[in-house]
Amino acid sequence: MASSPRFSQRQLRAMLLRAAAVIGKPLRALGSSTQAGQLTQSVNNVPAHMRFRAGENSAHPVFLGNHTVLALLHGRLLMYLDSRSADVAPHIMMWGAWEPQYTALFQALLRKGDTVLDIGAHLGVYTLLGALGAGPTGQVHAFEPNRRYAQLLRRSTNVNGFSGFTTVHNVAVGAEAGRAELHFSWEMGGGGHLAVRPGGPPEGSESIRCEVVALDQLFPDPAFKVDVIKMDVEGTETFAVRGMTALLQRSPRLRIMFEFAPQMLRGHGSSPAELVQELAALGFRFWTIGTDSHLTPVSAEALSGWTEGVTNILAARGDPYTG
Repeated sequence: MASSPRFSQRQLRAMLLRAAAVIGKPLRALGSSTQAGQLTQSVNNVPAHMRFRAGENSAHPVFLGNHTVLALLHGRLLMYLDSRSADVAPHIMMWGAWEPQYTALFQALLRKGDTVLDIGAHLGVYTLLGALGAGPTGQVHAFEPNRRYAQLLRRSTNVNGFSGFTTVHNVAVGAEAGRAELHFSWEMGGGGHLAVRPGGPPEGSESIRCEVVALDQLFPDPAFKVDVIKMDVEGTETFAVRGMTALLQRSPRLRIMFEFAPQMLRGHGSSPAELVQELAALGFRFWTIGTDSHLTPVSAEALSGWTEGVTNILAARGDPYTG
């Protein structure tokens, strides 16, 4: 019998997080006190679970007509998709997963009873995983300004039994309440964004009017606190943060996963420094999320100076896994 391979704590953490994305079971934070032997045993148990998910518990996507497909996310969550998508939907239809390195980390952040916000939900990958992790003792709020995607996401939450503690808001999130133009394409629906300048949508895109809310106005109750936020709003993150400053201040355990794209921030009337300073002023520290789900600390000063690229960032005041 071959001896068990020796892995570093970092390698084991990455393997377990990536396996969790396939297995569909959220992993709790793996603290420094976790023994290497326990981790190795968990890794050795992964293949059987993966075979189960890929075999007996998998299903082919079903086309329902009207550009609608029913598929399985992580082998266990029914999910309605738009068949015109060339970004997110094909990956879920073929592999049952999207952004496994980031969804694995997202699941590791969650506890039963958490309050979770998915800002820029699109088809709802993080909404469904958030509902699975938080459970019926928690609550999940998803924000998606595209009516079609919001309708599909409501169907997904209903069919999975999450509707009792998950709310889908057909709105965008910004600095203040109002109306805005949403530019999007059915082919690359994950890239929909609010227009910040007059004029029509880019070539190949469509435009619809949508409602914008400020989360401080939507959630005025001082007892309402948030544990985990995923935010991907294609360059308008600064304005979303400005509209929820009070909510962020009163949420001590909050961890925020967000897309950080300096060029998109500047293209929407903000800057990397503005977004970072808004969060740093509230006590947040920052980590980059690697392709192996590993977190690497990055200073606010360094992050403010970034000029290009697209990187996923985790912001937290305390331990990034426990808040």
